Amino acid sequence: MIVITATMKARPGQGDALVAEMNRIATEVEKEAGNHCYLVHQSLEEPDTVLIYEQYADQQAVAAHRDHMTELGGGLKDLLAGRPEIQLFSLKR
Repeated sequence: MIVITATMKARPGQGDALVAEMNRIATEVEKEAGNHCYLVHQSLEEPDTVLIYEQYADQQAVAAHRDHMTELGGGLKDLLAGRPEIQLFSLKR
């Protein structure tokens, strides 16, 4: 299983709007084959900071997700203060 975290900074005062847009996107991402979860979190200390936690079955599902995000994420550029910080992890048990 592959886990992705994406930390995003909204433009000042746009944290709630970014959360709303990411929740809209989450509804679509959760329909993707190989997606196990896509959870949107908002910082309690910095409301303009949003963390996305994602789980995918394999690298093929991640690749399909990236293609889909190109289509889904068009409305984000006006909300983001910069590029998201994205990290990939492999579940180890």
